[in-house]
Amino acid sequence: MAEKPWWRRYRTFLAASDTLVVGWAVTLVPVIAPGQPPWRDVTVPLGFALLWSLALVVSGTRDANVLGIGHEEYKRVLSASVTLFGLAAIAAYLLRDPTVRSYLLAAFPTGVGGLVLSRWLWRQWLHARRCAGDWSARVFLVGDTARVSGLADALSSVPYTGYAVIGSWHGPAGGCPDDTARAIVRAARRLAADTIAVTGGPDAGPDLLRRLGWLLEQTPTQLVVVPGVMAVAGPRVHTRPVAGLPLLCIEAPRFTGSARLVKRLFDVVVSAASLLVLSPVLVAIAVAVKVDSRGPVFYRQPRCGRHGKVFRVWKFRTMHPDADRRRAELVAANEADGPLFKIRHDPRVTRLGRSLRRWSADELPQLINVLTGRMSLVGPRPPLPEELRHYERDVRRRLLVTPGMTGLWQISGRSDLGWAEGIELDLYYVENWSFTLDLTVLWKTARAVAGGRGAY
Repeated sequence: MAEKPWWRRYRTFLAASDTLVVGWAVTLVPVIAPGQPPWRDVTVPLGFALLWSLALVVSGTRDANVLGIGHEEYKRVLSASVTLFGLAAIAAYLLRDPTVRSYLLAAFPTGVGGLVLSRWLWRQWLHARRCAGDWSARVFLVGDTARVSGLADALSSVPYTGYAVIGSWHGPAGGCPDDTARAIVRAARRLAADTIAVTGGPDAGPDLLRRLGWLLEQTPTQLVVVPGVMAVAGPRVHTRPVAGLPLLCIEAPRFTGSARLVKRLFDVVVSAASLLVLSPVLVAIAVAVKVDSRGPVFYRQPRCGRHGKVFRVWKFRTMHPDADRRRAELVAANEADGPLFKIRHDPRVTRLGRSLRRWSADELPQLINVLTGRMSLVGPRPPLPEELRHYERDVRRRLLVTPGMTGLWQISGRSDLGWAEGIELDLYYVENWSFTLDLTVLWKTARAVAGGRGAY
């Protein structure tokens, strides 16, 4: 597949940015860190800058398949840097040169931090271009109506990933694979598609895929095969070649073991530290709630935790004390679907409560729930007990893990999400949770709270 012109430009931007960051890191250290190699000795800085730049190229940090989405790009940058610095540290130790060792120790965090930050900034710029309709692949979908519709909706909901659907093909079942492949390629070319995505269906068998691959050889058009399993993330999916066939192996989700222990330790450390650091803020908010309106400072609401066990969640009170009694008279104004109850301009919310909800400050006391193990920092939304009556068997899988203060629902729209959308995100988290996913959600939560979208 020929590389697209905009990919070449983006890779050029990254190469220039990486060179500047690496050069800045290896030349800044001798200036800010006393005892480092003086300016007249340029051998170490120059040689290390060249090796570092080469390591980034060899490790595939600018491979088009990892750019723009996911964590692989950052992992490769970190892996290349750690490997290079590790080898350099061993060489410095063997040469018994403490000056070079201290130089490497100072240059590593400076350079790695700069590289990750610059890659993140470029990615935000790329996402903005894609959301504006530029620098995206023109995708032609192939498959039955249901699969094509589902994939089209999924891709349109995340335009920053760079896949813009421009057409689809639903050919008749039972046709000759060779004729079908040629018809698909002709239709895709008429629409100037640069990617053909096959989603499955009666005709989308091995013969069709093989012929599509043959027809697209030596062309700029990419062939993408979408597996039937749509809600399983990369860490659980592995390709294993057996008898010439690429078998897609899917690992079962794990809810126990070392990963869960690490998650729990992380929850305890972060929640305890946050409560300690934020204690002046928590006290100030508590005083403000008490002064703003009559009633208790905290609102403790029953919620369902892991395996459906009921506990009481801690929140700062954002409504008037009679809010629960007034709910019946506001049922007609409910803007949420399913068993949820949400009103954008709820008259029961206090003046201070609107500000607390805007910045999610009312949820800070939930750190107590996290510390005691009733909740986690990241997880599915803790449902109300009455919501469980509406749960089908599949939906109950969200109760297999501890609910969280934040989750995929928090970074995907918060109160603007519908019932079905929220459930789908929670189930995705349950099926694919990992420590890396938790860190990503926490990072994006800060951005979502700062933007205030969906908070009411």
